[in-house]
Amino acid sequence: MSSISLLFGTYNHLPDGASPERFEAVYQQSYKPFLSLLYKFPRVHAVLHYCGSLFEWMEDQHPEFIMLLKEMIRRKQVELLGGGYYAPILPLIPDGDKLGQIEKMSTFIRTTFGTRPRGGWLAERVWEPTLARILSNSGIEYTFLDDHHFHIAGVPDSECYRPYRTEDQGKAVTVFPLHLGLQAMVAYDSAEDLISELWSIAARDSQQTAVILVSGETLAEGPDGAGVYKEGGWLLRFFRLLEENRDWLHTLNPRHRPELLHPRGRLYFPCLSSMETMNGALSLVRQKVCQEMTKKVRKPENGIYLQRGFFRQFLIRYPEVGLLYSRLMYTHVLVNQIRGDKYKKKAALNELWRGQTGAVYWHGRHGGAYANDLRKAAYHAFNEAEKITRNAGMFISSIIATDYDMDGQEEYLYQGRVLNAFLHRRGAAVLELDYLPKSWNYLDTIARWPEHYHRYKYEGRDWYMRKGFIDHFFAPTTTLEKFDRMSYQEMGDFIDSSFQVEEFKREQRKVVLARNGQVRIKRKKIPVSLRKSYAFKENGIDLGLVIRNLGSQPVQLWYGLEFNLSLAGYEEATLTVQEQEQEIPIGSEAADLGTMKGVRVYDAVNRVQITFGAEREYSLWSLPVYTMSSRGNAFDRIYQCSCLLPQWQLELEPDQQEELKVSIDLRKR
Repeated sequence: MSSISLLFGTYNHLPDGASPERFEAVYQQSYKPFLSLLYKFPRVHAVLHYCGSLFEWMEDQHPEFIMLLKEMIRRKQVELLGGGYYAPILPLIPDGDKLGQIEKMSTFIRTTFGTRPRGGWLAERVWEPTLARILSNSGIEYTFLDDHHFHIAGVPDSECYRPYRTEDQGKAVTVFPLHLGLQAMVAYDSAEDLISELWSIAARDSQQTAVILVSGETLAEGPDGAGVYKEGGWLLRFFRLLEENRDWLHTLNPRHRPELLHPRGRLYFPCLSSMETMNGALSLVRQKVCQEMTKKVRKPENGIYLQRGFFRQFLIRYPEVGLLYSRLMYTHVLVNQIRGDKYKKKAALNELWRGQTGAVYWHGRHGGAYANDLRKAAYHAFNEAEKITRNAGMFISSIIATDYDMDGQEEYLYQGRVLNAFLHRRGAAVLELDYLPKSWNYLDTIARWPEHYHRYKYEGRDWYMRKGFIDHFFAPTTTLEKFDRMSYQEMGDFIDSSFQVEEFKREQRKVVLARNGQVRIKRKKIPVSLRKSYAFKENGIDLGLVIRNLGSQPVQLWYGLEFNLSLAGYEEATLTVQEQEQEIPIGSEAADLGTMKGVRVYDAVNRVQITFGAEREYSLWSLPVYTMSSRGNAFDRIYQCSCLLPQWQLELEPDQQEELKVSIDLRKR
């Protein structure tokens, strides 16, 4: 009689930084009902994966879930998969961190459940060939990739129902194909149809193994919603059918059936990831081109020859993700310089690994890079790790020149007792401003980059990163509304251009950057120089600006200096104009606040007061920055930061200059 082996289960992941309410809601909606229902069918075996942040939360909030898992493992019904503890994108992090995160997960499973995992789960199935060596060295014997990856590697669909062996430098691992067609039927097609499909596969070859691992969080997002787990629901019917057909349909776990690991042969995979991430890593223009090319392919199976994106392209497509990656690598270096104190290094490593949570390093269906809380959690972890590395009695504030973001030119990194700041030569802007007592990056922002799901021009599209001390030259027709929508015309060429270093005074913690650029006025390009002098202090930054007219005619310039303040939410902050001494909400809408010499913002979440001051009066625009993120058929409007834009009207004769002095100060209140 024909038969087939089935590896069925779920992979479950909520990233570090998600709210406690989110954890509890998904637990009650998905994790708890799934395991409770599975427990009632002891002859249905399952392969399950939970990330470390979920295990930590469950141990604290729902230890009964852990106890139930232990019972199901003891009776050999469930096999747990290992992997990176905080669900990192493994190819993205240094090898030492790969090995450390996998070992941390394996150790947790061994000490908690009494069994060491043999299989490992890859977040978003991001694969690079060197992973075979890393997994093998970590004691991981098998893992999973999409069947589409096998097709790209040269395996026809008919031969895609057994695992294959792949290796790197002689270190090998077994790889099972995840059958996406079968997976797509779960909770959407009838349970009977899925069983029929498995029967048709078994009829072709009785030595087949089908693998269906679905996201535990999305099971309840099918047509039946949470009813998928209830009496008469899809999952109950499916489990009953598995028991009724166990004479030919065998749910198995590789741990207890080692013959399942016997490979069909050897195979090599290129750099790949899930289809969603490979498409999302492309720019919007290239996504459209790829879609058009896919439509022109006459045979669907020939689509495997279309090269889509590569996961690391997310670091370029979203430069803020690239900055976070640079922070990851820099923190890795700091942590690995700890010597002689294993407890200190262990604590620092754990914070470093916590910041490597993979969900924030790409943009997909659940927010990813646009998820403000996840980015905040990552920066918080990196700051905590850095603070652990410091020797409190010997640390001295300093500024260094280093290629922080690996772009081939030096940037300037100020490290103080209270603040960290990262100054880039492109635009002479500050790209990171960490307030260390709270481990909070007040420049953790992300721009409104164009996405395929954007529908309306009035939502606003940015063309530069929303960071600190960005130089604008406006046209007389510019309005607050046009700037908010990014439909205004930028008259200068300073924002995205590289500045030259005039002075770097390490002892005074001072950097001077300058650029000779142009400002368009009435269709004429007027040569203008801009000199920015940064002085870093214990609690803030002093910025001196010198704007000089290099042309032969008098000019009128409208200059603005943009600073984007990353807060937990506009509801959690108030704004005070210094002359008025009256606190007002920072606002959910754009506002022209009039003329002033200074403004204070109080961050109620961190209890920090941020003061923006200037020697010369300025007019101030204040506007929140929201991004749109697609979630299936729904859209999330996510607050990212509050933009403060002081402006000055300048009249300059030929070779005349104007000096402006501004400052930012951060203190506990």
